[in-house]
Amino acid sequence: MKMPLRPAVCAAWTLAVVSAGCTAPETVQCQRYDALSLSRDNGFAAALDWKDSRTVDLPGERIEVAVSAVRPMKGPVELVHLIGDAVADRWTLNIPDYNNAPISVCTISPAGGPPPNCGAALKNAPFSPLGYYYLRAGDNTVVEAGLAFFLCD
Repeated sequence: MKMPLRPAVCAAWTLAVVSAGCTAPETVQCQRYDALSLSRDNGFAAALDWKDSRTVDLPGERIEVAVSAVRPMKGPVELVHLIGDAVADRWTLNIPDYNNAPISVCTISPAGGPPPNCGAALKNAPFSPLGYYYLRAGDNTVVEAGLAFFLCD
C-alpha cells in the first residue's frame, strides 16, 4: 500500500528538483592592463601593439588615463588615438581639480558604464586598444600620462 506524500514534503521535493537546474550567477572577472606611458621622453606619444582580441565594450570596462600635471590646470587636455594614419578617437579631458592633487585619473567608458569623471566617453564600441596615442597638453604643464585598460572576461 502506497502512502500519500504530505504537501510539505511535496513542496520541499519540488523546490529541490527545480533548484538543481539553476546555477549561481557567474562572477565577472576584470583585470587592469597598464599599457603606455606618455611623457616628455617620448614626446607624449607612443604606439600600442595590442595582441589580445579583447576589446572595451562592456559597461564595467574602461580606459583609464592617469595624468600627472602641475596645478592649477589651465584648460582641457586632449588624448588622440590613431589607427594607421587616421584619427580613430579623440577625447577632450577636463581634469578635475581634486584639491590640487598632482595626479588625476580620468575614465573613458562605453555607454552604460560609470559616468565619465573628466567629460569623455567612449563613442565607438567595441574599442580595440591597438594603435598610436598622443597627448596634447594645451596650456597645461603635464609631466606624464599613463594609459591602462580595464577589461572583463
